Amino acid sequence: MGLQSEKQSGARLASPGAASLAASRVAAGGNVAAGGSGDEDTANRLLVAAGPIFAASGFERATVREICKAAGVNVAAIGYHFGDKMGLYVEVIGRIQGRREHAFPLPSDADLPAEQRLRRRIQLLLLRLLSDQDEDSWETQLMMREMQQPTAVFEQVVRQYFRPLFSEISEILAQLTLPGTKMEVCHRLAFSVVGQCLYYRIGRQAIRLLVSERERAEFHQHDALVEHITSVTLAAASSPQVCQI
Repeated sequence: MGLQSEKQSGARLASPGAASLAASRVAAGGNVAAGGSGDEDTANRLLVAAGPIFAASGFERATVREICKAAGVNVAAIGYHFGDKMGLYVEVIGRIQGRREHAFPLPSDADLPAEQRLRRRIQLLLLRLLSDQDEDSWETQLMMREMQQPTAVFEQVVRQYFRPLFSEISEILAQLTLPGTKMEVCHRLAFSVVGQCLYYRIGRQAIRLLVSERERAEFHQHDALVEHITSVTLAAASSPQVCQI
């Protein structure tokens, strides 16, 4: 999977209101030529304002009026630039996705041994999940909200952002498990990998209460977690009981 720009990543998420974008622009009566710097500035102000509002209120409760007021633009601007509120939401989610993919792209390493490829994907998953140390950042809040309270865009997010990595982990595990292991077992192992990595994101507060700062500093650093999760997964992949052989 090649590295894609932030703009391209955002564009891959299709908005239900995209088809009406041109009509909305006409209705809005915008007097700035499409593609001009004024258009770009207004669109960017909407994106900057919308992210924190969507994160705090959720898609359903966030209002067009509230977002436009925060951006300092006319209420018709969302329809003009994004088609509708969903189109704006799609672009906000797409930008988050694009930044993560740009910072931590899937590696091109088909020639490497399967064990090394597994380790690199666990490393990638942890980087994507733990690189943002600010647990209160609106981007983290919004993505967590989207997973817990899915909107119409969630299926696309899973297909375009989560599935490529999940599929690669599953295929690698199919090479590492015992001969005769069914793909369903590899999928469960892949979910176990994701679950282990995800807990260090969503369980941070609990971890701080359960283990000492010294232990976290020594055993919960990125490299230590990569090795631990990789070792556990490799042990499971070689177990006849786990592989149901």
